[in-house]
Amino acid sequence: MLGSWLAFRARVLPTETAPVLLAPRRVEAATRTGMFGVWRLLATNNRELGRGSALHPAPDEAWADAEEMSARAEQLSPTTVRGDLSTRHAWALRLNGEPVLISSRWYESPGEAATAARSAREQLGRAHIARVVNIGTRSGRRYRQPDERARLRG
Repeated sequence: MLGSWLAFRARVLPTETAPVLLAPRRVEAATRTGMFGVWRLLATNNRELGRGSALHPAPDEAWADAEEMSARAEQLSPTTVRGDLSTRHAWALRLNGEPVLISSRWYESPGEAATAARSAREQLGRAHIARVVNIGTRSGRRYRQPDERARLRG
């Protein structure tokens, strides 16, 4: 899952630098456990609407970033991005010019991508942040969820 996310991110944000693990104080722990964090915005039917654009060294860091972006959703600026084909468009929500949330799929038109970006910003502002870790498998088809879950907001 990480490899496909990085590849899609590179196509949606070609001028941005590759994500680096944030918060270096925790890199040793993330490397030792093999865990990292990328937060996702999901619809109520679990369809992915977007993903955070940063790679965090631990799930705690990703949760904190998701909470902050949810609280600051009104400050996020939607932008659209054209892909390598005329029928490939994506979106990014930016804070002070930096991408913080990107689309998780291509759209056929820039108008469709812009509408999806505005909707994602609205949904992010009302989001319930769930402290759940999905551990992807090599195939990306299945995942395990640790039993420990905590509700942060209602």
